[in-house]
Amino acid sequence: MTGFFLREVGRNPWAGGLAVLPPLLALGFEGRGEGVGLVGLYSSLLLVLPPLVLALTLPLLASREEWAFLLGLPAHPARAFLEGVLGVFLGLLLPFLPGMLMAAGLLGLGREAALWFLLSGLGLLAFWVGLSALLSALSLEERRALGLGFALFGFLSVLYGPLVVALAVRLRDYPLEGLLTGALLLNPQEVHRVGLLSGLKAPVLTGPVGYLVAERLGQVGPWLGLGYLVFSGLALALLAAWVFARRDR
Repeated sequence: MTGFFLREVGRNPWAGGLAVLPPLLALGFEGRGEGVGLVGLYSSLLLVLPPLVLALTLPLLASREEWAFLLGLPAHPARAFLEGVLGVFLGLLLPFLPGMLMAAGLLGLGREAALWFLLSGLGLLAFWVGLSALLSALSLEERRALGLGFALFGFLSVLYGPLVVALAVRLRDYPLEGLLTGALLLNPQEVHRVGLLSGLKAPVLTGPVGYLVAERLGQVGPWLGLGYLVFSGLALALLAAWVFARRDR
């Protein structure tokens, strides 16, 4: 299954956009310093990488007809689905990794900063592939999965900050800190961004969400944020495989 889905991703010409995307974004941060370039590039990826991952991943993993054919092979459904998710991840990683290396070179990042950018990009890719896998397993219908995926992208990458800040303002006079803490943990990619800012001491404003994370969750370092991001992607993929194996197809 892994090789099959890897080849399917490779056949899609739009997958090459993952090689072009990071260098194009890097052009906007040239000459602004290593810390600003690293965090700014990661923050830009939060806005432009997820839609491309969703558009490339969901038509493959959410195709009921394709899975009906593949499940005719002697493989356990959960294992087959996980192998498919791994194939999609590797297929997207092949063009994305050279793109990230080119972006790090354009910005002149040092060894440590370049390593953090590569790890952050891999973590972000893993998170959105895992989320795509779960949406696919829940729907097994391409259009529905795409609709849900872009709705979640709009929430996590666009509306999340204003909504969390509004929640914090409304709850400041109520003993409901657990609700706010849960809202902060709901977005691993933002937790990792705050971890990069604090751990690398980049001269960039953390914003109100960063302040809330530091106040409610304490000091979040880059390793902790990265671990949470990667673990979330893996947990979503495992949950997707479990849902896929148990649902009535």
